[in-house]
Amino acid sequence: MSESERLLELIERNVVEHGGDLGGWTRRIDDALQLFDGRVTLRAEVEEAGSSGANRAHAHVLTTLHEYEDEILDACLFGMANNREGALAEASMIWITCVAGPIKSFLEDKPTCMSCQAGVADGDPSKGYSRGDYGLTRLHAYVGPSFARGFDDGSIQSAMDDTKPWFRFAAEAAAPRRVHLAKATVVSKGEAGWSRDLEIDGHEVSHHDPDWPAGVRGPDLGYMTRFAVFEFRRNSTHIRGRVELDRTIRYFAENFCKHDSVDQLMEAMVGEGFDPDLIHETESISTIAFGRTLFEQHGVQYSATIIRARRNGRVETDVPLMSVPSYSRARALSAELGETMRKEDFQSLCLYNAESNAIVKAMEAAGDKVDLSTIRMLPCVVPERGVSDQTMDLALAKLNEIVERSRSPSPKKKPWWKFW
Repeated sequence: MSESERLLELIERNVVEHGGDLGGWTRRIDDALQLFDGRVTLRAEVEEAGSSGANRAHAHVLTTLHEYEDEILDACLFGMANNREGALAEASMIWITCVAGPIKSFLEDKPTCMSCQAGVADGDPSKGYSRGDYGLTRLHAYVGPSFARGFDDGSIQSAMDDTKPWFRFAAEAAAPRRVHLAKATVVSKGEAGWSRDLEIDGHEVSHHDPDWPAGVRGPDLGYMTRFAVFEFRRNSTHIRGRVELDRTIRYFAENFCKHDSVDQLMEAMVGEGFDPDLIHETESISTIAFGRTLFEQHGVQYSATIIRARRNGRVETDVPLMSVPSYSRARALSAELGETMRKEDFQSLCLYNAESNAIVKAMEAAGDKVDLSTIRMLPCVVPERGVSDQTMDLALAKLNEIVERSRSPSPKKKPWWKFW
């Protein structure tokens, strides 16, 4: 029996033993497991022990929803124990405890198995209707209980409730499909605060927040993981808009080196029927994402926000880049584009934006002595298409204020007669 088959066997056994809301007939067919009276089919992929260790198991359980055009929900699981069998058993336990509930709740359209429906303003929390939205604002979503390590103080876990932005930016980053599974892992680092890793549909989307607003001091080392199922309603404008955005980003990237200039590429895209506003967003924001995928791995410190100059004359500071779909989707697509495009073409695409240009100039000036981890980038000014010069001037003035605040004050010079 393969480890993937063993994991499915453990899940089936746990589901049968649990019964209750997870009840119904189960059936094993080759490398698949049917649950919930055949409403879903599970398959598993387990990473080989050599790469994860004999006492750890990194696995993905893929759940096919037969009532939703066979969409697949990919759960990334990580089990730890004294041996490989125990690690697989913990991975199965995490799926039963944290993933099965949100999936079954979504299928039933009511909270089950310690899961809750998020963002029900007048809901009764005792019945599983949570008033807080866990960061899944205005979405039809079900959230499961958390799995934790390293927390002796139960009050900290209680504080990590529905008011915390567990799944913030999940909707903006998700692919143009109807149903998604999100995983959020928040890590406590004591005085250093908290970080968060957000994954959507397995590793299709991955985002790291180095400074996550938990609002409470945690242990020096500990983490909590939660899963959520969320849905864009059928025929949603989110899905239609996301399809067109992805198409625009892909075309821009794949044709970037086929034109003498970016202006020519953008004109050609207008001629091909692409939306001018999406073309502009791709050129000005998606390229930021591409550049960061190239330099982040070398330690460059980027701003998580931008300054936006709007067509209506407004200037917005501290706009989270991950809240802008043209950025978050470009990040998600960059891994695939990096594999399918010629290496030289993808690198040219990554070097196009102003941030990358500034980094390259710093490297050229310093030569081999440059330490990219010492480079800290300030927010970019990103105008909407057709913004006025006056609004741009206001936005640049905001950037200058940030520059002035970021400059360290010059140390006071000691009088010539002081030697200490």
